[in-house]
Amino acid sequence: MVENVQGLAAACRAKGVPVIHVWYLVEPGAPGLKLNAPLFEGVKGSNGVVRGTWGAAPAAGLEAQEGDFIVEKMRMSAWQGTRLENLLQGLGRDTVIVTGAWTNMSIEHTARTGADMGYYMVVPEDGCSTINAEWHNASINYALQNVCTVTNCAAVKAAIA
Repeated sequence: MVENVQGLAAACRAKGVPVIHVWYLVEPGAPGLKLNAPLFEGVKGSNGVVRGTWGAAPAAGLEAQEGDFIVEKMRMSAWQGTRLENLLQGLGRDTVIVTGAWTNMSIEHTARTGADMGYYMVVPEDGCSTINAEWHNASINYALQNVCTVTNCAAVKAAIA
């Protein structure tokens, strides 16, 4: 998955397509993170995405490069409480390619919300992952089929070429 996303990001940069990294980050102790669901309790309890720690760092090879944008979030959707929409509007973009971790959570929430907001959402299946294949496949084969174009990284690279 990392190799697929690396190649896709490089192709986007080469064609002038903005690359936006969305990072789930909390401060030590997760102040301000509303614990209204088990998922968020787990975020606080695990200390897994605390700013400046190993768990909050991008996967090796997927670090932001010069000219990329970074959006920070504290919820599953990349839209909730972030500057993502302002960036996309300022960049004149109406199509969003979503890759990354937690297909059944972050990817799905971001795609659903983006579609509701009027964006064309694209999810390359081989550019996403989650805890197990069953959850990934359920999201790809059912939920995401209704809100976005599900494809693969090679097809997206060919489309922007």
